[in-house]
Order: sequence, then structure tokens, then C-alpha cells
Amino acid sequence: MKTFDVIIAGGGLAGLATAAQLVEKNKNLNVLVYEANQIGDGASGVPSGMVNPATGQRARMVWNAEACFRMLEKRLEQLSAISDTNLRLQKGVLRPAIDENLAENFRMSLKHTRWPKGWIEWLQPDEVKKRIPYLKDCSGALFISKGKTVRTPEYLQAYVRYLKESGVTFVFGGPYTIENGGEWTLKNRKNAYSAPNLVIATGFKAKENKYWSELPLNSVKGQLAVYHSPEHIGNLPAISAYGYIAPIDDHTLAVGSTYEHHYHDENPDVQGAGLLDQKLRELLPELYPHCQRIGQWSGIRATTPDRLPIVGEHFEQKGLYIYAGLGSKGLLYSELVASQLATHITEKKDLPFEISLYRFSRMEELREKAREDNEPQSSHPRR
Repeated sequence: MKTFDVIIAGGGLAGLATAAQLVEKNKNLNVLVYEANQIGDGASGVPSGMVNPATGQRARMVWNAEACFRMLEKRLEQLSAISDTNLRLQKGVLRPAIDENLAENFRMSLKHTRWPKGWIEWLQPDEVKKRIPYLKDCSGALFISKGKTVRTPEYLQAYVRYLKESGVTFVFGGPYTIENGGEWTLKNRKNAYSAPNLVIATGFKAKENKYWSELPLNSVKGQLAVYHSPEHIGNLPAISAYGYIAPIDDHTLAVGSTYEHHYHDENPDVQGAGLLDQKLRELLPELYPHCQRIGQWSGIRATTPDRLPIVGEHFEQKGLYIYAGLGSKGLLYSELVASQLATHITEKKDLPFEISLYRFSRMEELREKAREDNEPQSSHPRR
């Protein structure tokens, strides 16, 4: 049996970021990343990821936006130095106001949210048309200069290269089981690996683990399509409306995403392709007739009721941790949350309540019950 200090099950954004934060905090840690299939096999493997800090119809600033951006940009700079490809397109994110009500919401966000200087501005309709002549008419737009598009598959591959150079072990070993026999043991058909600490970072599949069946996780299927454009589109910002449209290179763009709460399987389908065609046609009506769909992708995201990640140690099983619920903010949240989880594992520091497993009442109830069950029973002499 091969032994480690920490085993991480899952080779997506959460798992890779956790491995990096652990070895960067303590270079002597022996860390294993176990991936049943391939890197980015789930939702993390989306062909193009948009990083947008202004979410929802009211363009609210995401949780800990400045710290999240700072850590993501540091990681992007580090991985870009060892990648053969440009990992990011820093053209910003445009949020067009499709009607006047949305325009008012966006203007209110500018007025009442304490946005960092230089992050965001309001564009009048004529300025929007000048920047994106293909875009449908709108009532103005928010332009988030801090936003960016990341070539996620290349980002993940560069991450694996960096982690291997940092001494992290990778195993791609198919289905596995986990058991607690004093230390955590992960077994596949051929080998067994043990460690005192085990992090489950398998996205929506975390609930299939017998120890985490009570997690407040929902699964949402998202489909994305890739299109070839004969027009040069490399200078366009990403567009966030009805989903998003993001350039991948000068003549390729990604359109996503469907949000399917009820689905039959994990595969791309004809209905999804039709919805994505419609998104592109509605947002870029002048460009759409010239575009050709050349690929389609799907993945299942794990989300929580409050749309923030969920991390922490199991209420009863010591040394067993969860990191899930990144939703559509995997790139933006992954590094900061992983840093906080790594500190929690290595230094036993408390996690921020906003992302803690125990902000959910059911998890807190289970923890309290486990405490009560483990308390020694007081003995009283019989009368």
C-alpha cells in the first residue's frame, strides 16, 4: 500500500487547486491526486470559461471578489509561464441590458455597490454598438474590464504539469472505494493508497459517496457549443446574457450554457444544440448566419442553495473533507476556497462561515447528533 499525507479524489478545478495550495503551504507534504477518468472530466473541462464578478439580473458583486481575482490572476500568470498556449483572453466581459428594466438594475449596481476602481463602467447604446457591431440592439451595457475568458482545458493541463513538477503524484485509476480503518484508504482494482486526510472534490458525484449522501448539493446540466466564424472575432469581449458567448481564438467562439435541472443523461443532445443556436442568433443576429457549429460539450455542475461553495471536515469521520458546489464560478472561486481549505487541514483554522459545510442546518444537526452520540454516558448508581 502506498501512503500519503493527503489524498484528493477528483482532478478538476477544486482538486488541482487544493493540491497546489497544500504543497505551497508545506512543500514536505506528500499529496496524491486520484482521478477516476481524466483531468477535467466533469464540469471543469468546459472548452472556454468566463470569469465574471457581476452576477445575476442585479449585477451583484460575487463573494470576496477582490481576493478571488487576486489569487486567480496569480495562478494564471504562473501557469501561463509554463504553458505552450495563451491561457487567457483579457478582453473584458460585456453585460448588455436587453431592456430598460435591466439597464436600471445595472445602473443601480454601479451606484450602490462598492466596486473596486476601474473594474466596471456603464456604456451607452451607441458605445456598445461601436464595440460589438454584431450585437443586437440594447439599452446600454455594463462593461467589466476585470472580466476575462480562460481556455480551461489548457489551463488544467498546465496545472497538472506544475503540480507534477512540485512533487504531487497523479493516478488515473478508474472506479474506486474508500474506507476508514484508522487512516483513509482509497482502493481501485489494482492498488490501494492510504492517508490520514482525504478530500472529496468530485463535484456533483460527491453525493454518491456514502459518507456525503446528505450534502445539500443540486446538479445542473450545462451544454455548450463551439462555432467557427469567418469574421475575425478575437478582439470581442465575452458577452454575458442568456448565458454567455466567449471567443476562444480569432475565428472560434463558445456559446453556453443551458441550465437543465431535469435531464436524462450527461451527454450533449439535439435539444441543447438548438437552444445554443438560438442564444447565438438572438445575441449576435448579424454574425449568426455566417457561423458554423463545429462542436458540442456538456457537463454537470454541483450547486448549493445559496450558490456558494461548500467545504469542511465530515461531522463524524475525522480526516474526511469535502470541497464542492463551485457551480458556474469554478475558475473564480477555486483558488481562494482551496487556500482556506488547505489552511483548515494543515493548521486547523476555522473556515469562513459563508463557505462552511455547517452553515446549512441539516449539516449542523448531523454534527450535533454525532457529538451527542460520542459523549460518554454519565453513570449513576442504581437505587
